[in-house]
Amino acid sequence: MAREGNRQSLQCPKTRPKVCAPRICTVGDTSMAGASQKKKRRTQEEIFLDCLSLLTKDDQSLIPNATLKEKLGWDDDKYKEIKARLTKSKLVIVGQGHGGKIGLAKQLNEKALKLFVSYSHIDDDYKTELLKHLNPLKRLKLIESWSDQKILPGDKIDEKIKSELKTSDIILLLISIDYLNSYYCVEVEMEEAIERHKTGKSRVIPIIIRSCMWQNMPFAELKALPHDAKAVSKWQDRDDALVSVAEGIKIVAEEILESK
Repeated sequence: MAREGNRQSLQCPKTRPKVCAPRICTVGDTSMAGASQKKKRRTQEEIFLDCLSLLTKDDQSLIPNATLKEKLGWDDDKYKEIKARLTKSKLVIVGQGHGGKIGLAKQLNEKALKLFVSYSHIDDDYKTELLKHLNPLKRLKLIESWSDQKILPGDKIDEKIKSELKTSDIILLLISIDYLNSYYCVEVEMEEAIERHKTGKSRVIPIIIRSCMWQNMPFAELKALPHDAKAVSKWQDRDDALVSVAEGIKIVAEEILESK
């Protein structure tokens, strides 16, 4: 997050409600930033978790599968498929009873890990999309993300960034040519991140956003995300790339929490 300029919130998923089912959970942004604004897609897993979160009010209670399925407006096959994926990923838990019950997974740790996002402002769109895919991990209280967009008016920017870096458990480096060409990203944020990684104070995870010559950088010895370090911009579906990133971060977060 270079100081190149002034550096969005979880919303209930919205889709077009069926005429015969007015209680369907919906996904999307009710505001229009402009006619040319690109429509943002959400994964079926995110829609499922958002509705479940709303119905359980983010606590550990279980609700009937029928209640959630009715709210989503999905058929039985689609509901079971997404539920199976989330159960396998340990994001939801299932209970007994007539028709079965479901709820958000219980947490092993009450305090979420602090996650710092280091990025170039040129890649702000990628950063925003990534944070959306990390929202399920925030709901599970695995992580709490921070980027310079959280700096308040009147805060000393450089001082605040360095303070947050030095208290982070996980540091994401969003790599692109603009990141590598930014003095602040490389000489300040990346340098501090690598030092903390070497001393075991933080876990650094490079995220390859756009193709560039990063193989000779200090972080090159670290395993990068997405899968096979294929740049997010090169994936046919950006959501698939960011899901790969989120899954990798989830594994790291769970490992750190289990070791505490």
